[in-house]
Amino acid sequence: MEDYIDALLLYLDEQRSSVMSSEYVSCLAREEAAAEALCRTLTEEQHRLFHSYDNARSATASAAEDEYARAAFLLAKEIFS
Repeated sequence: MEDYIDALLLYLDEQRSSVMSSEYVSCLAREEAAAEALCRTLTEEQHRLFHSYDNARSATASAAEDEYARAAFLLAKEIFS
């Protein structure tokens, strides 16, 4: 049952940049600018720690996004079945 959901999630991920709102793009640009500004002030050790944190945060956000999308697909399947 999850194979088709994985295929849908992969498709959505590939299409992500074409469907993002200008608000999202604007928020993303501000986030990236803030991270770059912060990184310019960090020591080498702090920089390493920040990247470790950022990688872990990104993995968590990605997993949460996938689970949310998976739940939406399963709900739609239940509603329309």
